[in-house]
Amino acid sequence: MSVEDEFEETRRAIHRMLKDAFEGKLGVFREPFIYGFTTRSRESRPEAPRPALEGEEIRTRDPIVDVILTDSAIFLTAEMAGVPREGIRVRLEEGKLVLQGEGDRPYLSKVDLPPDADRDTLKYTYANGVLDVVIARKRIAS
Repeated sequence: MSVEDEFEETRRAIHRMLKDAFEGKLGVFREPFIYGFTTRSRESRPEAPRPALEGEEIRTRDPIVDVILTDSAIFLTAEMAGVPREGIRVRLEEGKLVLQGEGDRPYLSKVDLPPDADRDTLKYTYANGVLDVVIARKRIAS
């Protein structure tokens, strides 16, 4: 077997393993798989864009928010580096979860919640610049 054939065989095996992993065949990832990206595009946000001009300070930043929806709960993780624990504010407002942080940099993000989110079960923890939020989902009778 030539070196080129060995390389091609290895490339196919890696491709097959990654495909199986992301399709859930290996049990590595559970659907939905969202990591490192906000689920909302900047174009879909109602707020006007904040231009960054030379010499002009950016007052508020959007934290990166990962949202994972399961049948039983909604999990959110937001990166808010430089915010002390006492600077974190998490609240519900008109069907949205508002994440706010005041510290070295101010952060603000509003995440739309699905209608079956049980707002009474909102729980969150904050450690080392990472905010984790869990909200249970109501069971809808069929």
